[in-house]
Amino acid sequence: MPATSGPSGETPETVLLDVGGHRIFGAWHGPRGGRRPVLVFLHDGLGSVGTLRKFPARLGAALDLPAFAYDRLGYGRSDEVGDFPDDFMGTEADRLESVLDAAGIADCCLVGHSDGGTVALLHGARHHGRVRAIVTIAAHVRRDRLTLGQVLRHQKMAEDGDVPDWMPRFHGDRARRLMLLWAKTWQRTLYDDWDIGDEISSIRAPLLAIQGTEDAYGLPSQLESIAAAVGHAETDLVDGLGHFPHLEDAVHIVGRIREFLLPHCGEPGAAAVSGAPRD
Repeated sequence: MPATSGPSGETPETVLLDVGGHRIFGAWHGPRGGRRPVLVFLHDGLGSVGTLRKFPARLGAALDLPAFAYDRLGYGRSDEVGDFPDDFMGTEADRLESVLDAAGIADCCLVGHSDGGTVALLHGARHHGRVRAIVTIAAHVRRDRLTLGQVLRHQKMAEDGDVPDWMPRFHGDRARRLMLLWAKTWQRTLYDDWDIGDEISSIRAPLLAIQGTEDAYGLPSQLESIAAAVGHAETDLVDGLGHFPHLEDAVHIVGRIREFLLPHCGEPGAAAVSGAPRD
């Protein structure tokens, strides 16, 4: 599977990290080293490093920061898993600590899309030590009829063998099984009474939550729930965009995120003065 080139044509540096005895695939954009924070990208529930396309490289270039994206276990080029745990996004939020350790990232800003946004929120609530700021795009924080409808639709597609063409490109032979695992786990463990508002209220890092008005996977009121839970959060409901605003209008979304992150990604140690004190 070829690496995705950045906006100026550079090929990312790919790595295989040992995380708890599992191999995690990651990709670096931009120069590593120095004392600047790293932008860490978390993909959506059926996505991967590849489906993020040029977004990490573009945002990294806009902020002159290194960017790192990785495939969660069971996704892309990371190791396979048996089943997803009941609290699969909470598990990934905790595992992110080990991923950052393995990648040598001690200072970062999280940028998560969809399920990856939820992982970023849970990580920010549970682990305050190295996260300067958090950006979510189309994150889920509570039960939602649109999300449930999509979960049920994807389960039927997987059961019928109707797997979108793009999924095998990014996930190989595991694509159908991954879709089924994802859909069944969402239903079984999260949906009837799932709401993480109370937990994410402990987020101290600056937070920007973005969603498109035409998102078919989540109601715009998800932003209201985030704002109610995290009083200092900024929210941005973007007119006319769907579930992938960072791909649908990359110029606008990169610019908006840059504007938000710039004050928090300056000199080393900014996390301590921007609302994310180190433990």
